[in-house]
Amino acid sequence: MLANNFKKSLLAVNVGLVLSAGMSGVAVAAENNQAKEDVEVIEVRGIRRSLEAALNTKRFANAVVDSVSAEDIGKFPDKNIAESLQRVAGVSINRGFVGEGSEVSIRGVDPTLTQVQLNGQFVASTGWFSQAANRRSFNMDLMPSEMIAGLEVYKSPVASIDEGGVGGTVVMRTRKPLELDANTFFGSVEANQNSLADETGFGATGLASWKNDSETFGVLVMASQLEQIGRARKSENYWEEGWSASGIAGFDQDRERTALDVTFQYAPSEELELGAHFLRTELDAFNTNQNFLTINGTGYVNGSGRYTLIDADAGDVEGNRRYLKGTVTEAGWLAQDTNTRNAIMTSNVVDFSASYMGENYKLSGALGKTWADGGNGGNANGLWGQPVNGTNGITVDINMDLANSMVMVPNGVSLTDTSWQANQGASLSKVELEDEETYAQIDLDLDVDWGAISQFEAGIKVRSHEFTAQAFAPTFKDGAIAALGTIANFADGNLTDFGEVVTGGTPTSYTKLNGRKYWNYLNSNVQSWDFQKKDWNTVEEQVLALYAQGNFSGDSYRGNIGVRYVQTDTESQAYNGLFTGKDVFKGDYSDWLPSFNLALDLQEDVILRMSAAKVMTRAGYSQLAGGYSGLPDTVPASGRLQASRGNPAIEPFRATQMDIGIEWYYDGNSLVSFALFNKDVASFITTIKVDETLSTVPVPGNYEVSIPDQGRGGKIEGAEFQWQTNFGNGFGALFNYTYVDATGQTDDGKDIQLPGSSRNAFNLTGYYESDMFTARLAYTSRDEFFAEGTALGNGSDSFDSQSFLDASFTWHATENFDISLEGVNLTNEITYQRYGGGLQTLRVVTDNGSRYSLKASYRF
Repeated sequence: MLANNFKKSLLAVNVGLVLSAGMSGVAVAAENNQAKEDVEVIEVRGIRRSLEAALNTKRFANAVVDSVSAEDIGKFPDKNIAESLQRVAGVSINRGFVGEGSEVSIRGVDPTLTQVQLNGQFVASTGWFSQAANRRSFNMDLMPSEMIAGLEVYKSPVASIDEGGVGGTVVMRTRKPLELDANTFFGSVEANQNSLADETGFGATGLASWKNDSETFGVLVMASQLEQIGRARKSENYWEEGWSASGIAGFDQDRERTALDVTFQYAPSEELELGAHFLRTELDAFNTNQNFLTINGTGYVNGSGRYTLIDADAGDVEGNRRYLKGTVTEAGWLAQDTNTRNAIMTSNVVDFSASYMGENYKLSGALGKTWADGGNGGNANGLWGQPVNGTNGITVDINMDLANSMVMVPNGVSLTDTSWQANQGASLSKVELEDEETYAQIDLDLDVDWGAISQFEAGIKVRSHEFTAQAFAPTFKDGAIAALGTIANFADGNLTDFGEVVTGGTPTSYTKLNGRKYWNYLNSNVQSWDFQKKDWNTVEEQVLALYAQGNFSGDSYRGNIGVRYVQTDTESQAYNGLFTGKDVFKGDYSDWLPSFNLALDLQEDVILRMSAAKVMTRAGYSQLAGGYSGLPDTVPASGRLQASRGNPAIEPFRATQMDIGIEWYYDGNSLVSFALFNKDVASFITTIKVDETLSTVPVPGNYEVSIPDQGRGGKIEGAEFQWQTNFGNGFGALFNYTYVDATGQTDDGKDIQLPGSSRNAFNLTGYYESDMFTARLAYTSRDEFFAEGTALGNGSDSFDSQSFLDASFTWHATENFDISLEGVNLTNEITYQRYGGGLQTLRVVTDNGSRYSLKASYRF
């Protein structure tokens, strides 16, 4: 809700982009339309105007809100949405397999607890990595940045916004035809490269927006297609794990994303507005991961330094030590472990909205459905190599105890020689994921005269959500696997560019697998696909939410106070241990979530802001899935029985948060602000191992079972500083710094490091803009943090501090035609992951290369 004492001169430059922090996503368009009646709307164009729009969104919001705005159609600050969000104070990102931003952490909170919405609604999405947990996080790779008009980051909640973000809520906002000029057209073409690849990716985007002369009906259509080149070169160390391996890994992923966005708006009168929105995006993420590994080392010479034990029960004696440095003389394999996935993911949104503005009220509603499917598309695995033993002359010199690199030098063979890389095993597995939600909501905004409260909001929302995971295994045609031969039959030159991640004479190239040829071969030799009952599960949720909120304002204050009530009923199904039928597991819980936001105008340009709220985030789908997974069909050679299961009755993450901050808006377009924040996490979810006796399973016995567990809680405290200015000569700068202290305890009182939290993080951006040129230089840095790793096994690792330098340059050739060049990770930052426990050795070193894109765009 905008304050009563807003000055029109302050609002005029960007009213078209300012969002109400106290309104639901459905009500935003109606409020903007009302604002158009009161003040002149000036279109926001150019980086300075974009930053001023973001600044004013923050200034006039009723909650703690930061934003990122597109300068113009197709001019979102970064190609990757997550990488734009990292410029916001308090926001850090985790990077995925090819080094692009994939997850968003707000104020040091685990990124899985950040809620992401599109126009105020949940968006279904899935992933492709079968070892990753199935979570609620939105897959940001699916969303083209060109389709985004702006992002709002809600660090403090309001009752009218959906629950689900303990860390915060990110709202992605798309454009609408009645907000644009009639007959607006935009088109762009682009090319991109990665410094680790010779290939070039190409893309194109087009937008057409039309509205009639009376501006009562409009249609917007936007389509986008982009090929993107992704690379990773890594050294990996699993010497601390039971399978004792080390490897040189190459990951190649050339993605192709296509998206279509269609919006209809119909406003037959000043009181009534109807809308329909359709979005479909598809990501073809075909990828091949190759890892030349020394696997299951059991014999060593010249061992020195630190070590682990081969058999934990055999005692610390010389023959039982697995040294991190020495020569491996006996191991299961020196071989390439290759995995190729034909991963294709889609997300869809269909949303209908309506709003009616009466004399002193507004009634609005939404009805919609979002659905997604994905999975690995079939993981084609192969093992290519020979055993390490005294008969074939193969040994491997290793050093897995270096601070910033690794050594793995094979003796007796060359890694580029295909003749000895014989196939030692092949498999194919298909994982399919489906995510779906239908929703309906009604919101009422009523103008009242209840003392300081000038508006009362209330609403109801119902959601029905279902997530399903299933898997299939093939039966191959006779002789298909035996005919594979050596890797020479599928070779495609050599993988190169490992020089930044290994040292000490380690090979920097080895035989490259033609992943598509190998994947096609295995799939063409499938006789039948067999449904895997042990991997099937489904999670269903029925959610009812009610809220009431009062918006208040006076001569020198404004804010809101409200409460949201949420009832969640959960049901999960999975096959029983003998796979003779399905077991049903149920759970339910409810939450009262009060919220309070207050902004005090200490002076015309100084605001004191305070907020307090209770927040929650539901558990991930893997944590909720009932039934056991990983049950063996026969007794393992080790004799150790292990499995895992979810818990549909697990309670959500819950926290109480407070913050206080002061903001000084000087020179009309500059800001200095400082804020303190606190999150008292009452409960979080971790994983523990328990002993369970299982009888109705293929192998009865006493099992070590990994299950989700309710942690005792934790505390996140910190501070934010922001500075933004326009020097008035075309130059400008932004700087923000965030300090976070995050601690937690498991249910048994053990102190743990909370994921996603860096003690110190800062961003510095400088820019120059003239009628002819625009240039931007952005530097981002964060301290070490704990997060899910990108290595085999998908464990959580400790990441070293990271710093990235990005730049962009745009030539405004004409009023309507631009040519832009963007570079990401210009300093080619190498990232390091370390084991969180044990000897805390270096686990992964990654080189993702630098990324460059060249784009030409035309608008009229």
